Amino acid sequence: MEAWSGRMRGRNKFSETDANKIKNLICEKVRATPNEQKVIRNKIRRLGFYYSDFSNQKGYTVEDFNALVDSGEVVID
Repeated sequence: MEAWSGRMRGRNKFSETDANKIKNLICEKVRATPNEQKVIRNKIRRLGFYYSDFSNQKGYTVEDFNALVDSGEVVID
């Protein structure tokens, strides 16, 4: 995962409940059609998670989210 220095639009601190919702939505997104992915990404963003805050990489998985947690860039409290 490439480091990204863009300005944050979302947040980096999430409750366990929100983190689990984000992970479930990411799983759905990975399996969805492009049109469905857009709707799911908006749901993820409404929870405050913007992957673009952390990387300029296109597309992301639950493993990418977990890597952000492991690195401390995303905090689950």
